[in-house]
Amino acid sequence: MSVTYNIHPAFAVDDSSLLETDLTTCQLLVLTGKGVFSYVVYNPVAKKFMALKSYRFQTQKGATAELEMIEQVFDADKLLFTHFKAVYLAFDGGDTTIVPEKHYHPSLKKDYLELIYPEKTQEVILADIMHEQQMVNIYAVDKDLLGYLRKEFATDNTLHVNTALLKSYSFDNDYRDINGVAFIDIQQHKFTLTVYKLGQLLSQQEIACQNGLDVVYHLINALRQTGLNEQFAKVKVGGAVTADSQIYEELHRFIPKVEWMQRLPGFGYINKMQEIPAYYFNNLYALALCV
Repeated sequence: MSVTYNIHPAFAVDDSSLLETDLTTCQLLVLTGKGVFSYVVYNPVAKKFMALKSYRFQTQKGATAELEMIEQVFDADKLLFTHFKAVYLAFDGGDTTIVPEKHYHPSLKKDYLELIYPEKTQEVILADIMHEQQMVNIYAVDKDLLGYLRKEFATDNTLHVNTALLKSYSFDNDYRDINGVAFIDIQQHKFTLTVYKLGQLLSQQEIACQNGLDVVYHLINALRQTGLNEQFAKVKVGGAVTADSQIYEELHRFIPKVEWMQRLPGFGYINKMQEIPAYYFNNLYALALCV
């Protein structure tokens, strides 16, 4: 039986410039994950973000309940039916792995993933090829969710948010730090941890968490496993977290060099977007690097 949710955006950011913009020249960048459905309207010619909405919700466990929620977002949000120049669908969560591009073969993408994770019949295996990084991000997406979004948006443009994050981190000033840098993207009940040294990717993993100590434990463990010292490596934090949150407080207790992620450079943001902390939607803005 279908469940009715109270659908309203946790964030809704736009201004009068949206009404003055020909949206058929703009792109819609959509990001969906567990308990989250967000999008940003992006003008690729001006390299400017024109509007943003983010829905946060609690559903019963399972992809069916997630899909029911998204269906009701479509019923409530008429902007989604605008004829955009292009729509890109990004997914956060699910099984994912990275392989070197030189060892990648499209016919084997399912095998790469099943070396690490058990096969799930309701999933489709996709891949993002990152030529500049010489890597391929292979990931699984729920079959029904993918089919619904492709049908509603009439698009086959797909990517994983971790692909966008990897591209965005190369714009950070500490990307090539000799002591290493760890980027943490925090979302509901999980975070993505990416570690670099001298511009080389050492590790990226997605980890479930319940509290700040979970994040600290996995961070220190990942730094030590990659030969870095948590007393010297920088840690950059982004995502759905605030300065007074337990996660950020615990990080400050144990890690000397903790900083917020900065807003992605080289893009324009409407004034209302600049009133939101720069780090909060860095994953959503990063999608523009993949279009």
